[in-house]
Amino acid sequence: PAFLLPKIGGNAATEDKTHLLAAGGALMVASMPAPAYAGGMFDFGLTLPFVALSFLTMMFVLNALWYAPMTEEVDERNAKLLQTLSDATDMLASADEMQVKYTADIKEAREKAAQELAEARKATEEAIAKEEATANALREAEANKFRAKLDAEMKDKMANAEKTIQERQKDFVKQSLAAVGL
Repeated sequence: PAFLLPKIGGNAATEDKTHLLAAGGALMVASMPAPAYAGGMFDFGLTLPFVALSFLTMMFVLNALWYAPMTEEVDERNAKLLQTLSDATDMLASADEMQVKYTADIKEAREKAAQELAEARKATEEAIAKEEATANALREAEANKFRAKLDAEMKDKMANAEKTIQERQKDFVKQSLAAVGL
């Protein structure tokens, strides 16, 4: 082939030898491995499907053995946390309701106690006033009774004394007249 080697003018034996050398060289070049830059990063030979198959197999195995159980555990943990948070929120709401109820009950009890205390104070003051009026009336009745008794005694004594005074007056007059000589 003339395109491999330029024709060197000469005999046929040398030409054959040159052709053989060129064919041998071409065969040798063809049998040599391809240089590394042949496909580069985008070499779509058998390695790409092998790598893809290995990756998918590894994903399936990891998903079955590692990620699925881990996801279940995380989901269970999240469910427990949500339940605990929900329970805590419910208990907090219940505690708030109880606090409001107890505050209202305490306020009502204080108002009732204040009202009962005022009523008891009023009833006690009325009872004291009534007893004081009764005691005053009783004291006045006793005083009037004692005055009447004293007045009656005084009248009796005055009436008795009147007789005694008149008798003594008569005796005095008699004694004075007898002393004067009359």
